[in-house]
Amino acid sequence: MRNLIALLFLGAVTALPQPYKDGFIQTNFQVGKGSTGDSSSVLIVGGRDAQPGEFPWQVSLQILRGGANFHNCGGIIIDETHVVSAAHCEYNGYDVVAGAHSIQENESSQQRIKALRFEPHPNFDYFKASNDVSVITLSQPLVFNDRVKPLRLAPTSANPEGQLCVNSGWGNANPSGGNPSIDPDVLQAVNLTIISEADCKRRFSGSNVDETMICAHDLAGGKGACNGDSGGPLVCSDANGPYLAGTVSWGRNPCAQAQYASVYGRVSTALDFINSRLNQ
Repeated sequence: MRNLIALLFLGAVTALPQPYKDGFIQTNFQVGKGSTGDSSSVLIVGGRDAQPGEFPWQVSLQILRGGANFHNCGGIIIDETHVVSAAHCEYNGYDVVAGAHSIQENESSQQRIKALRFEPHPNFDYFKASNDVSVITLSQPLVFNDRVKPLRLAPTSANPEGQLCVNSGWGNANPSGGNPSIDPDVLQAVNLTIISEADCKRRFSGSNVDETMICAHDLAGGKGACNGDSGGPLVCSDANGPYLAGTVSWGRNPCAQAQYASVYGRVSTALDFINSRLNQ
């Protein structure tokens, strides 16, 4: 999900998340160019400002460069020492920032902890984006409070089809996915409806959509994920409250078109992998 500008940039900085090399993926929105010129993740188009503490499980995965920290991907707190993100966000050396509302300010609510280990799903398919889920182990525990809390993983039987769920993240809100980059400082949120795998395949003419993915859509168009917040949470709810249904993975550029959907790594199909990492 990187655009060509990001691909050229990555040629010089190989430690950043690597580009997909499949022709279909390259024609769709990929990890794009943020306001700093760094490769970022997939972000929110047509969203709203989140309230401080509204999504206490949301983290910013940041890279230090030139003495400054830059947001690169999103992630989700699972317990005191683990964060779930997208496999294609792979990078060894993240600062994990929890409790943030504004990522341009050093808020008193923020906790910044070094990542100890980044582990992509062992069956992550670099070309098709299947199993686009990862687990990050932190170098020290988070301190839970009203701004920093874990999110429950999707139950094995989770089937939120037809439900209005929420995706949150920071970054380029320009639906073109390109320049000029519109990178909101404040965390954004957007509500999207979960569609079936069959409907998602139809919208993308069957390309690259499989059972390890979950798709969310705005039927009217104008809302969805876009360049800048890969790895961020798609959150649905059941009788036990909110749960992590997916991690932002890929979609079609220009962003938020009514014809297409935003595609996420399906967490319910990655539970064995995630739990094995938590139990290490």
